[in-house]
Parts: sequence; C-alpha cells; structure tokens
Amino acid sequence: MRNSLRKIIKNCLPHGIVTNRNRNRFLNEYDAWKLNGGKPVVFDSECRFCQFVSVDGYGCSGSSVVMDLLREYDGCTVWATKPAFTENSVDGDMEYGEFDLCRHTGGLLYIEYMMRPEAWVNDFWSDDAVKNFIHTAYYSDVYQGHKELRPLFFTFFERIVGQRMRSDAPLLNVWHNRFSGLNDIFTLRMMPKDEYQLLCREFLYTLFNRLFPKGSGMLVLDHVFGDCGDDMSRFEPYLPGIKRLVVSRDVRAVYVHACKNNLRWLAHDTVEDFVEWESKMHFKSILDGDSRSLELQFEDIVQEYDAEVAKVEKFLNLMPQQHILKKRFFKPEISSSNVHAWRNAVEYAADCEKIKSMIPQYCYKP
Repeated sequence: MRNSLRKIIKNCLPHGIVTNRNRNRFLNEYDAWKLNGGKPVVFDSECRFCQFVSVDGYGCSGSSVVMDLLREYDGCTVWATKPAFTENSVDGDMEYGEFDLCRHTGGLLYIEYMMRPEAWVNDFWSDDAVKNFIHTAYYSDVYQGHKELRPLFFTFFERIVGQRMRSDAPLLNVWHNRFSGLNDIFTLRMMPKDEYQLLCREFLYTLFNRLFPKGSGMLVLDHVFGDCGDDMSRFEPYLPGIKRLVVSRDVRAVYVHACKNNLRWLAHDTVEDFVEWESKMHFKSILDGDSRSLELQFEDIVQEYDAEVAKVEKFLNLMPQQHILKKRFFKPEISSSNVHAWRNAVEYAADCEKIKSMIPQYCYKP
C-alpha cells in the first residue's frame, strides 16, 4: 500500500520537484558522511574479474535471453535481474537490471564529454553536468541497495567537482532550476582525459570488487555501454578488453509490443516515428569485422539454439563443460512463443507491412 501511494504521488508531482528532492538526499547523505569523519575511499587499481562483457540491445530486442543464457555458465558472474544478482542482496525485493552508471545522462561517459574544454560553454552547463551525475548516482541500483557502498560514490563525486557554492536561500535564476529544489551551484573539475578515464576505471573496479568479493573470471553486464554507438575504442579505457554481444530482433515485433504496452520511451505514435527511432538506434551494420563485438538475432537464438550457443561460447572463450545449468534460465521452448508473434496481431498488419517496406534490413529473414 505504501509503495503504491508513493508511485501515485510521484506521478502527480512535477518531475523537477521529485528529481531535486532526491538530488538533495544525495547531498544530505554526502554531507552527513563528511560530518561524521568520512574519508575518501582509496580505489582499487586491479579487478577480481579478468574479462568484461556487455550484453546490449536496441530496446525490447530480446537481450535478456542472452543474460539468462550466460547465467547458466560456471565462471560467469551476471549483473542481471533477480534472482541471479539479488540472491545475496541486502534487499531481496529489489530488482537489478541494466547497468546505467556509464551510459545515461550524468553517467561516466557523459561527464567525460562535458569535461572537454569546448564543452564548457558556461557555468550553467557545468553545474547541470554535476547535478545530472548526482541524479544518476542516487537512482542507481547500487546506491539504493547497498548503503555500505555509498562512500564510493561520495569519493567519485569529490574527485569530479571543482567548486561547490553552497546556499540555503532559494535560487532566483531559473537556469539553475525553477523548482528551487537544489540551491548549491557546482563546477566540474577539469582534468586530462586519460586521468579521468583512469579514475572511472578504478571506481568501477572498486565497485565490482566490493559487490562480488568472491567473484572471478567473467563479469557480464546488462547494457553497460548500450545506446552509446559502436566505437569500442571509447569503452576500452573504462573496462579494458571488454567484449560486446549485440542482440537484434525483428522490428515488427518490437513495434507491436510497444503499441500493445504503450511504451512511451519507444516512439510508436506513427509508423514514421517508429522507423525514424529504430533507424537512429541501430548501429549493427557498422559492427562488421570488429572482433570485440558479436551480433546475435533473437529469433536465431531461440530457433537455432545449439548453433547460436556454440557461437557465443567461441566468442567468449567459454567451454561447453562450463554450461552446468543448461536451460535452467533460458528455455528456448518457452521463448519460441515470442518468435513471429507479431503476425497474430492483425490490427497492426498494415503497419508491419509498411515497416517492412521502409526498413527491411531490420526485419528478420529466416
């Protein structure tokens, strides 16, 4: 009942009020940590895991089946939805899904971009970059679910903030935030790109080492760099040697799913809107020849299970003997009901034909 009431209130209030309230909570918790003698965390220079894998998709493209598949392998630690990640969590009811700390607005890649000298347009942009980080950090699953790890975020926050102008008075300048929820003004600390990337790498290493104190081998992350394009050289400094599994699905199935569930984050008000959205999202054609990326098709994974599993094993250097929980989490016979299911949605038949004529390259060809 309490959670339902909170959701109702959250949906009724202006977004800025809710957002800034939570940004204030981050700062309040940071200030309390400092007041109680909190000292900066010394970040780890080495990680327990020797390999990193990002499983990416294009929005409802079926990447979760690959996450489920990799959960079945000995030697793979998978950052996924429950129960895999939350079995040892402090909060058994919390779900952990996509890893948003790198790719979202306010995430590590975003801060790197905003640290470029040419990105420093004015202090308002710098202030907004810091506040976006506060927002992203506060809402992250790790921050919310692991209070003991919050000093990591506070330490990183200190390292990227150049100046903090504290104020108890409401801001009158609407550029800072018209809802006046966060009075402090910040500037980013400018540092060389390689220095910042090293900071991020050690922050992530420390985060993973403390989350998984017994971890080793391969760490699989859900969308760690998803939506950030195909340039693997941008991601290497953060997680050296990272590999990427990119999952596609017949966009007609994605369209029907978006319409039936009214997914507002996925453009589908018109076919033209959807086609433009998907065309911008997809970068699979650019991945050809990159040994660090492997393209997978949802329909093939389900229908050609053995061949596709062998392909994944070869790409990630996994041995068949490591597949100790085969079909415990990913059951192709169940997922098969989602293959070509869009054909049964007769009310969207005309739209699907139009999509096929406009972007045939993203429609599955068995």
